[in-house]
Amino acid sequence: MIYRAIQGDLPTVGDTIWVTRTVDLPAGRSLRAAEWEVADPIELLGPPRITLRGGSADVSYPLAVWRAGFHTVQVPGPLLLSPDGGVDSLRTEAVTFRVASVLPRAATDTSLRPQPRADFVPRPVTTPVPLILLLIVAIALLAPIHWWWRRRGRPARKLAPADMGGPAKPPLERWADAGESRAVAAAATSRLRATVATRLPGALPSLDTEAVLAHVAEQRPDWPLAELGDVLRALDEARFGDGALPDAMGLARWAAELEHRLVQEAA
Repeated sequence: MIYRAIQGDLPTVGDTIWVTRTVDLPAGRSLRAAEWEVADPIELLGPPRITLRGGSADVSYPLAVWRAGFHTVQVPGPLLLSPDGGVDSLRTEAVTFRVASVLPRAATDTSLRPQPRADFVPRPVTTPVPLILLLIVAIALLAPIHWWWRRRGRPARKLAPADMGGPAKPPLERWADAGESRAVAAAATSRLRATVATRLPGALPSLDTEAVLAHVAEQRPDWPLAELGDVLRALDEARFGDGALPDAMGLARWAAELEHRLVQEAA
């Protein structure tokens, strides 16, 4: 009975170990390896391997051992089969082998030399002085820039012509050419009523025409009240009337001329 390790003469924990048993094989007999059940810490890694050598045969089992030291195993005997169906089982045989540890040998107390005393580890000194200096420099640089920026103020916004001259003028002539007389009358009314409301806050555009005229008569008797009433009533007729539509473009020019005069008188 022999054993052989793949990694060397002395196997270590986890190495593959082949345990081989050689038996004589009589003429006319065949050989079958027996099943082998091993216990912890030994593990069977695979099926047995049979190698024929003339009048003998080698039966090898691959093992792995998971604990260092000496181990004795009982290798089962193979089965000899005769042509007439007879079966002879050979006895088990014991094999002992040694498995070395994979861990390095621990050092003894006598092999450890005392080491000199370690120096003190210096601790870094932290101080807020650099951060304070940095903040002072940043404030000294940014404060004049901030003061200059605040003194600049906002750039003056250029007023568009519509902002300087009241409500923007819609394209009344184009609307009139397209036959939108009511739209022309509505735009002229809105512009004239907005001019009146700008000069007289109580004459809101939401009021009807008669309420606006009454407010104008009370607050601005110097205005051309009669002409203002004629223009507003004619524009209302052009907007909401059921009969023939008046000259909406002519009413719009009349309202624009009156608006110009009201602006000059209010100034």
